Amino acid sequence: MIFNLKDLQIDVLKKFDGINNYFNPTCCNTFKHYETIKSYTVFRKESIYQNKVLISDIVDQYDNVILKSYVQNDILYSFEDARFINNEELSVCVCQRDYRDLSKIIRVSFAKYNLKTRTLNHFKTQNAHFEKHWQFYNDKIIYHVDPYTIINNSEEVIYKKNINLEPWIERYGKPGLSTNVFEVVGIKYLLFHSYISLGKLYFKYFVGLLRLNDGLHPVGYTYRPLFESTREYSDVNLLNNLWNWRKTELCDVVKYEVIFPMSVVVDDKNINIYSGLNDCSAVNIKIDIDEFIYKIKNEPFIIV
Repeated sequence: MIFNLKDLQIDVLKKFDGINNYFNPTCCNTFKHYETIKSYTVFRKESIYQNKVLISDIVDQYDNVILKSYVQNDILYSFEDARFINNEELSVCVCQRDYRDLSKIIRVSFAKYNLKTRTLNHFKTQNAHFEKHWQFYNDKIIYHVDPYTIINNSEEVIYKKNINLEPWIERYGKPGLSTNVFEVVGIKYLLFHSYISLGKLYFKYFVGLLRLNDGLHPVGYTYRPLFESTREYSDVNLLNNLWNWRKTELCDVVKYEVIFPMSVVVDDKNINIYSGLNDCSAVNIKIDIDEFIYKIKNEPFIIV
């Protein structure tokens, strides 16, 4: 891997507290609140529903509820992995369960939430059963990384390319989207994730770095992962407590080794990667910009 988390500054923003689980944060550093500009962070807050399944709400850094799970027309709606599109809008995954049989997920769809008007607008989401992690960039939406697909706000495909991901897939599993597009010294990147199975209900995650051109088309990705997950990054008691808590009537415990990057904010000194860590904490992983530039400049890329 290119970076070892043990060598980086990691700020824990929220974590599992024995009652609720906080992970997968996103941050906007240009959020306007009472005429001031300040950093604003939202989180996925996981809880247990009727001692049967896990559901999620979206809350902010002060634990104010932004999107709360609810039941309507025999469907249980739960909200996962919100990301800032801009300082007024969030993208969010909406999980829909059959309320009469909570073991059944009807579908996972995609929506956009306006923080000012408090309105939730659902996409058609390509009529798929399970979709997550679209990335918005002005009037374009990066819909998927494999095949790399861009759609517009009307969900029309405007770019699609099967890129050379086999070298990555062979070692690290099939890639999926993770973060927004970010720039470092004028070069555009995004982070993607993948995972491999190490046993029944046991998965290990990797984070890749994809370089884009100014049109958001893929150019190449680093041969090695930016990060490789390990349980050693989290307190063993915290992990064991989370796994025991997550075991419900209808849910087996899935044991992840995971770094899941949600959003990237670049400031004057650091690349701030807001991530879920081992599903038990929400963290900001800080990489010094000069160190990032030096390492990536000397890192081999696979041209797509």
